[in-house]
Amino acid sequence: MFFTRKRQREFSGYIDRASGGRVSGWVYDRLRTRDRFDVEICSAGAIIGVARADALREDLAQVGFGDGRYGFHFDLPDGDYPDETLAARVRGEDFWLLDSSGRGTFAGGLINATRRGLPRLEATLSLRAVDDRDVEIAAELQSAWMRHAAGGGGGRQLGGGGAMWTDIVSDRHRPLLGLLDGGDPRALAQCLVDVQKSSAATGLEQGVRAYQDFLAASPEGRRAAVAPFHDMLASLAQYIGLARVECAEQDYVGETLVASSRRLVAEIEDALGFSITPPAVFDGLYGLGMGENVLHGRDIQALYLALRAIEASGVARPKICEIGGGFGKAARYALLAGARHYTIVDLPTVAAMQFFALRRALPEASVQFRHPREPSRGEGVDLILAPQIDDATVIDSDIIVNCDSFPEMGDAVCRGYFARIGRWAPLLLSVNQEANREVDASGRQSVVGALLPDYGFRRRYRFRSWIRRGYAEELWAAPERGADA
Repeated sequence: MFFTRKRQREFSGYIDRASGGRVSGWVYDRLRTRDRFDVEICSAGAIIGVARADALREDLAQVGFGDGRYGFHFDLPDGDYPDETLAARVRGEDFWLLDSSGRGTFAGGLINATRRGLPRLEATLSLRAVDDRDVEIAAELQSAWMRHAAGGGGGRQLGGGGAMWTDIVSDRHRPLLGLLDGGDPRALAQCLVDVQKSSAATGLEQGVRAYQDFLAASPEGRRAAVAPFHDMLASLAQYIGLARVECAEQDYVGETLVASSRRLVAEIEDALGFSITPPAVFDGLYGLGMGENVLHGRDIQALYLALRAIEASGVARPKICEIGGGFGKAARYALLAGARHYTIVDLPTVAAMQFFALRRALPEASVQFRHPREPSRGEGVDLILAPQIDDATVIDSDIIVNCDSFPEMGDAVCRGYFARIGRWAPLLLSVNQEANREVDASGRQSVVGALLPDYGFRRRYRFRSWIRRGYAEELWAAPERGADA
């Protein structure tokens, strides 16, 4: 019996052009320079044609690539083949050609490789008008605001988050603050439904500039805007274990990224047992189209944070406290994933937006403001206003989480939290950047890992975030509870 081993190949090859209805490039085997190859042209992972790579390329011959006859040209057939979906591989081989065509708008900044092309991305805006339920929630919010925020000084005191956050609230949240203090729930509901199109959401999710840029963008520009969201989905699927992790050393790249967004979402939902696309809360939020709803990158980041917090807590149904909660998206996902209770500590106006968003997106859960010295009822979501935090604050959690806000608070505010949170929970999960950029003449962004040891915290692990480039994920043990566990 004879066994034959597949002939070893050592390919080089590039796509030089993938636009204007044509794909061009070259492929060459360094070990067998006389061989010529058929190249499969693909769009969104599907083969749309084959080209023979045997055309003369003088530039290749001049630099010593055999006789230079390794080029190919392929004119696209009739149909919709967006440039970013185009890719090429050698027929019968696993080699996907590298891309030198200048399509960096889509490839730049992604975690996963685009060697196999992107799927057809559906970029869309949420469309939503204010309804009676919005007005009811806005009225509830105004009533709760008067009892817990404005009446206790939390609403009008714009501090509690450091100088940088004070400026943000003063500059961006003044209109919202006026409506919270007013008596027109319909006007407040309209403001909250439209918040993603205003400066009030800048830094929290979308904001007016991103909204205007998306409106003005070409279809290609819109797809480029949501490509990072699809990239996060691919990485989330890899984190959960639904897909293998890319390995460029073994030329295993791009397989997860070329899958459609809807396919990835369906597989993730099947694994988790709940829908990850939130119901429509806002008007004008851009993202990946999922039927009538929209999936934004912050949704994917929040889902990842919730899953990591539950896993890191070591508790089947943990109580979680988040410092700086955005629009409450991590809270929603954590409760859907089995968390027992969720507390958010944030600025008053941000907490007001969380109240509205969570009441709309998680209608079956209890959402309430709670004074930090009062005991929790132990169900749903508690919203605690940062300016009311003091040494008598009562928070009983299994883990504290913070994502993308400690660095912007500044050292003084961070130290105020770090001196207290060891009494709130035995663990702190931090997912933050460490750029340490200068904010203004008075200081720089904080680096979480540089401050926590001063308060007896011990780091249990540190690694890069699965789904967000440039972010370090760290789990810290608090000194008073379980530091030696």
